[in-house]
Amino acid sequence: MKKADFTFDIDKYSLLFFNHLCESDKRLYAGIEAMRLGYYGVDEIAKKYTIHKHTVRRGQKELLSQDLPPRGSIRKSGGGRKKNSKPL
Repeated sequence: MKKADFTFDIDKYSLLFFNHLCESDKRLYAGIEAMRLGYYGVDEIAKKYTIHKHTVRRGQKELLSQDLPPRGSIRKSGGGRKKNSKPL
């Protein structure tokens, strides 16, 4: 077999993988990919995955500070609409 027989479209499969991640995992993965690319990494990853640059930077910040979100919970507690204490 030739080497050409084993070529894959890495961008296609990385986008497929990215779309199956939860919010926090997407942010962390985007941060890692941007760090790997270097100087223009944030812009390139934001365009590639159609996410905001601040999301990529937040992922980088979380990785560098090692302040990773707890496993199992996607969002912080206390968000959303408060329950009405008085019934209508």
